[in-house]
Amino acid sequence: MREKRSKGKQFKKTILAATMIIGASTMIFQGLTQAAAAAEYNKTDTIPTSYVNVDASSSKELPEGYEKANYSIKWIKPYYENIENKTPSEKDLTKEEAAELAAQYLWQAYGVNLEGQTIEMHWRDDGLPMWDAQVKMEGQDYHDGYRVDGYSVRIDSVTGDLLHVYMNRTLEEKVNADSIDKDESKYEPTAKELAEKYDVVHGDIEAINCVGQAYDSIEGDVLISFKIQGKNGEVAFITFSQYDGVLEQIEYNDHYKFNLLMSEKSREEMKAE
Repeated sequence: MREKRSKGKQFKKTILAATMIIGASTMIFQGLTQAAAAAEYNKTDTIPTSYVNVDASSSKELPEGYEKANYSIKWIKPYYENIENKTPSEKDLTKEEAAELAAQYLWQAYGVNLEGQTIEMHWRDDGLPMWDAQVKMEGQDYHDGYRVDGYSVRIDSVTGDLLHVYMNRTLEEKVNADSIDKDESKYEPTAKELAEKYDVVHGDIEAINCVGQAYDSIEGDVLISFKIQGKNGEVAFITFSQYDGVLEQIEYNDHYKFNLLMSEKSREEMKAE
């Protein structure tokens, strides 16, 4: 069950999902609508949990310009009570392999080098086996008007595919809560540009729709989230800043469908109580 983050957020649309905490302090803002979730759940009853065992960390090409950094890896205990006793199997990536993939994905998304940093890793399998990688960027200075406080990456622990990537930052000069721009359409070009740049649906885009906006009182930023639908049926979500267009998070198709199943499971459990 996700721990809810105690952040002051004023929602423009109530259908925008709540912010959640992943690990000790990493903050994730998710833009999912209840309507979209219901529609997608009707098409999705299973998440694949068996794969051909491959060495994902070695089979993937290194991102352009990437150089392996000297970072530390720390194993942390899962915070989900129902998966505390589960451990990776032989088919899963090792924490070292997953940490290196996380470093590569962060380089691709944000151009960050993790030299001297610590990657906190934990493994979970409550429907979709994955590695959670958290990086707390302590003591950072402000650059380009903001300070990076941390990163989060979720990786399919068997295939090595990226499921979710997120950056937590704080603006040097916070914007006002009333600065939310009601004209969502003007941000669609940015959403399209980011979606194509990161190939979030692994193919051509069929539709782009804004699912909500929110003011983040901690970061001092206004965030906007778009649902990206691919012609191949994949769905992804992109969240970025209205203020300066900086990418905050991407949620990919498999992670989205996993969340749909977990949401439906929670609803069924609540009905049974």
